[in-house]
Amino acid sequence: MNICSKKNIFQQCIVEFLGTGLIIFLGVGCLAASKLTNIHFNQYETSIMWGCAVSFSIYLSFSISGAHLNPAITIFFWLFYKFNKKKVIPYIISQVSGSFFFTILIYYIYYNKLIAFERKYNILRGTKESIELASIFCVYPKKNYTFINDLIIQIIISIIFIIILMGINKKNYFCVIQKKFNPCLIGILVTILHVSLGASYNITLNPAHDLGPRIFLSLTGWKKIAFYTSNNNYFPYFLIPTIAPILGINLGGWIYKKFIDN
Repeated sequence: MNICSKKNIFQQCIVEFLGTGLIIFLGVGCLAASKLTNIHFNQYETSIMWGCAVSFSIYLSFSISGAHLNPAITIFFWLFYKFNKKKVIPYIISQVSGSFFFTILIYYIYYNKLIAFERKYNILRGTKESIELASIFCVYPKKNYTFINDLIIQIIISIIFIIILMGINKKNYFCVIQKKFNPCLIGILVTILHVSLGASYNITLNPAHDLGPRIFLSLTGWKKIAFYTSNNNYFPYFLIPTIAPILGINLGGWIYKKFIDN
């Protein structure tokens, strides 16, 4: 019997909320500390923090909700592994809400330092210069980016992620993880992807991690620039970290199911 069926939808959504939020709390908290304090983390250190955050969140939630913690994963299990379609929207809302509310916590914890940083460098929220602070909470394009290039890279990274993840978890469903170290392996996978590609490309494997903070930023002074590349460029960059993981994870999952786990 699937252990997820023993839990009601309310419990599962609460755990998805907390698990996704915990990833934001630890991951974004690390970035905020590095940017706003005298503690400066390098690419390797922040990558390890993101990996640990993912591992801890899976340990917290897999026995109750299945540890989706990601709208793309939820959609994938619905499309390919008969995940209850009635739970898809509640799960996704819980994941985005968790990211949103735990972003509020980080913002509150670092509020004074954020204000001090803005005053020191004369940064006005909602301007192109304010992207420097907004990038603590969500991703913005690297220099000389193109829409097609970023989209393709994000899709490829997501394909690699889900194929390896499904290989780690051969039962094909998070709820039946039997090996206690599987969450650690998934965390290591996230760390490796961040270390190997994070310096050159934005790593956004999870739409909720990016969308929740963007919604919060749009309500706290960043306005349109929370979703766009600048206040003069109306390209909705948020679509890339929102759509690419969904496309990549589901395409990669299809490849795994069709050609590897056949």
